[in-house]
Amino acid sequence: MFQGNSRVAHRPSLRCTDVPEFTALQRSAMEFKSDPKLHLKHLLADAFRCQGLIAVHNTSPAFEDGPNKKTNTEPQRGAITKDVPLFLRRADSGSNISEAIPRWKTIKQRRIILDYSRQHVTGETMELL
Repeated sequence: MFQGNSRVAHRPSLRCTDVPEFTALQRSAMEFKSDPKLHLKHLLADAFRCQGLIAVHNTSPAFEDGPNKKTNTEPQRGAITKDVPLFLRRADSGSNISEAIPRWKTIKQRRIILDYSRQHVTGETMELL
């Protein structure tokens, strides 16, 4: 887009309201308001939905050891190795969470639990977000 005497063509900015997902989210919000079956008390009663809206992330053991841990072999500067772990790994999204809790107590890792089950959303609306 050309503006006045500017010699630079600027690209029009994209707003969040311009994407189709925004319109779909607005439609979903209207459904939540109008459909009594989508009341939060009914959504919370659905155990399968609640289980699916929980995400558990674990830090890797190397992240917990910190950057000061000495190793015998150090990669060359800028080298990418397979030994470099991810800092945050995602575990199952809520499935078998009761079995996983005892394992977390014995491993030197931190866990981050994101519980979206108390939000007025469904799996479909979370995908749109």
